[in-house]
Amino acid sequence: MKQTYAPQMLKLLNLAGFGMAAWEPTSHNPEVPFIYKTVSVPFFDRNLKVLAQKLRPTCLVAHVRGVISDPSAKVNIQNVHPFQYKGFKLAMAHNGDLADMDKMKFHLLEYIKPEIAQKIEGTTDSEWIYALLMSQMEDPTKDLELDEILPALESTLKIIKQVRKKLGIAVASWVNLFICDGNDLVATRFTFDFGCYADKIDELELGLKDMSLWYTLGQDYGWHENEWKLVGSAKNANSVIVASEPLSKDITNWTEVPEYSVLYVTSEGDYRQVKIAELDI
Repeated sequence: MKQTYAPQMLKLLNLAGFGMAAWEPTSHNPEVPFIYKTVSVPFFDRNLKVLAQKLRPTCLVAHVRGVISDPSAKVNIQNVHPFQYKGFKLAMAHNGDLADMDKMKFHLLEYIKPEIAQKIEGTTDSEWIYALLMSQMEDPTKDLELDEILPALESTLKIIKQVRKKLGIAVASWVNLFICDGNDLVATRFTFDFGCYADKIDELELGLKDMSLWYTLGQDYGWHENEWKLVGSAKNANSVIVASEPLSKDITNWTEVPEYSVLYVTSEGDYRQVKIAELDI
């Protein structure tokens, strides 16, 4: 809720809806997440409060959507994150914006499988990135290992870079992605043409200059020292939170992900480990 109206590192109100994908092992068909999306804001949503009291997921991807203050912005349920096509294992959310996406769309179609392109319902650049990513998988309906997800992710970014170059697009564009299947988590902190802006630099662009990615590890998420946070040793952590910025006032347990990097969470029994690698794009 606080990320909707009071983000600390991004000067943008996120009032264009929110969504979540929650994997709960005790539920029916546990490999399929519970999906909830709405164009309302979370602090007015009674359903969210009830669901939060009832659901006990072991994995959760949540996203609040922000758009520019312009009548051209399309606020509808089809554009709310996270995206997950029926039968596909991976869900994805995106923080950022691809400049001149309307010019890029039909050039990207060359790299999107027709059967996946037909599933695109919204207009946002984020869903097109998701469709492009799924098209780099041999079979997105099967359980995928990290060694299958990471090459597909790099291929997706390389294709976008190639299309941008072809069209002469050299405006800063942020592609922070959160990709998850309920077991594996992959996140990127990546910017195309960082520092390059259009002729007019507005407040939104200035706010996006420092789009970041953070994570924290621990054993006990709860009410500690007058705030909700994850505490405990990272060495034997059984939980990890990855977010666009630290979600607690106490940021001593949070670590910033370097730019142009990919973060992935691995599991060894009940323990979680975070690994970070440079993106070769």
